[in-house]
Amino acid sequence: MNQVQFWEFVRENLQAGEPLMLLLVVESGGSSPGRPGFKMAVTPGGARGGTIGGGAAEKEVVDQAQALLASGTGRPRLVKLLHREGAPAGKRAAARPSGGICSGWQRVALLMLAGGDSGAVDSLLFALRRNRPGRLLVSPQGLEFRPGRCRTPGGAFRMGAGGDWTYAEETGLRPTLTIVGGGHVGLALSRVMAGLDFHVRVLDDREDLATLEENAFAQEKHVVAYRHVGRLVEEGEQSYAVIMTHGHLDDERVLRQLAGKKLRYLGLLGSAAKNARLFANLARKGVSRRALARVHAPVGLPIHSHTPEEIAVSIAAEIISIKNQPKQQ
Repeated sequence: MNQVQFWEFVRENLQAGEPLMLLLVVESGGSSPGRPGFKMAVTPGGARGGTIGGGAAEKEVVDQAQALLASGTGRPRLVKLLHREGAPAGKRAAARPSGGICSGWQRVALLMLAGGDSGAVDSLLFALRRNRPGRLLVSPQGLEFRPGRCRTPGGAFRMGAGGDWTYAEETGLRPTLTIVGGGHVGLALSRVMAGLDFHVRVLDDREDLATLEENAFAQEKHVVAYRHVGRLVEEGEQSYAVIMTHGHLDDERVLRQLAGKKLRYLGLLGSAAKNARLFANLARKGVSRRALARVHAPVGLPIHSHTPEEIAVSIAAEIISIKNQPKQQ
């Protein structure tokens, strides 16, 4: 469940007039399965969306949330879980062993959401769907969403006097993947990357392309001449692109526009032999060999993939491996 799907789940329940409990990891350390920003929502009827890390730790907090919803005493609270087998609960009941053995800890906020939080959720969803920046603020007073870029980026948890607390998180500006080519592999890759919380954009020059019309996973779909693709792919550390048009001449035309751009990732679908000829042609036309060397070609991890779905998995795995590397300064 990606961020849009999670908040849609929250919104649907609030619109139905049903309160629900938000479980939010605000701090963690060591090898905790839940990291700051992990979220889960629990309804009185037992419906659940999202995750705070899974396993025994998640079950314990979910059980507590269900009990609070059943009793109607939804006072906001913090729970600290220690992921050490046999770990002592400590002096405060708020710190308890989770039954895990990963030698970490996480602090989870439990906050009941009701109709009064609908406005903040609607504003957040509006920004997420359009990949616009904003800031989510969570405190015992409820949710607040502030659209626009943040002067002080990054997430933060702060404890105040008297046990008051606040959690802030940047939202929007998810990584953007531009898929140039809306065929079967483009459709399969859209499905995988949307589930990984990427903003997916698909570009193709063909009108009435069935696989493009079927693509319900991409947030953007554009029919555009391939000679204009470069105008639609932004530069930056959050920008990823994969070229998979329906012909090698179009692949070459698009790669010539994108090879010199500062992208986090650029991949080209095709055999090693085809790509070698394409690279040689572009080098003769003045594209620098240094720029071409940065292109992932053949694209994807070498897992002997054949079907569109297998190819999509191999590409997604390579993109995630690049995304999770420390960014170069």
